[in-house]
Amino acid sequence: MMLVDSLEEGKTNRATSEALFLGGKGINVSHMLQNLGTKTCAWGFLAGATGAAISALLREAQIPSDFITLLHENTRINVKVKRMEGKQCVSETEINGRGPHVSAEDISRLKTQVEGLSKKDTLVLSGSLAPGCPASLYQELAEIAASREAKVVVDTTGSALSLALAANPFLIKPNNEELAELFGISKDDTCALHASAIKLAEKTHGFVLVSCGKEGAFLAGSRGILGTSRAPSGVLVNSVGAGDSMVAGFIAGYVRTKDPLEALALATAAGSASAFTQGIATKEAVLDLVKHVEIRC
Repeated sequence: MMLVDSLEEGKTNRATSEALFLGGKGINVSHMLQNLGTKTCAWGFLAGATGAAISALLREAQIPSDFITLLHENTRINVKVKRMEGKQCVSETEINGRGPHVSAEDISRLKTQVEGLSKKDTLVLSGSLAPGCPASLYQELAEIAASREAKVVVDTTGSALSLALAANPFLIKPNNEELAELFGISKDDTCALHASAIKLAEKTHGFVLVSCGKEGAFLAGSRGILGTSRAPSGVLVNSVGAGDSMVAGFIAGYVRTKDPLEALALATAAGSASAFTQGIATKEAVLDLVKHVEIRC
């Protein structure tokens, strides 16, 4: 990540500061779950020198993991350039790497991992699919997990999301833009967003958690909107990882209370806390904010 005061295309831009963060959507979810005291294990694929560096950082952060090591290429590096005004981030420019190719054998090994889940587990399928993975992979993994009675959370877009819906995931977590794109509606049309989220929940018989940036979030079930949350006030520092933190907050809250509205409150606090800091927020920061989250039923 690089911070700049200004960004001009075609010219040399100089950063005011830079930092290297352990990341990736699934890792972010595991990081927040670990911070909130919920047992977790990060899965996926790692490759090359960058993969080895991630493994080392995971060990240092004491985040349990069981990644499949690829024998070629390198785990991708994503570059985030943030234009700052004082301490507030006013724009973000992202350059995401392509990542290594995943073989059919690698995918088979991942499926074997998923076959070991049980009804006490929750599988989070998060982010874009790596090169070599079929669009149906999340659906296939979700169906394997469901056959083991594990809960499934899906946080992705496009055909990977559309296909995964057939597996009836416990939770889907689009943001308002992704939900609007899926249904061909305006991201600013609250009524249409609510109706679309309810349609998804009716189809999957699960929850649909929709994040709306500084406006907060809302939670839909098959019978309607269960609740909306108002995000606590704060200065946006870093939006990367905020959505993943929200997913982790919902899981941690639901595992502990089985109350979807309490899970929504913790999800909102976790997402906001990570948005207000560099990296994934601490447990203390989340618990401090959850006291200021408003839930409307």
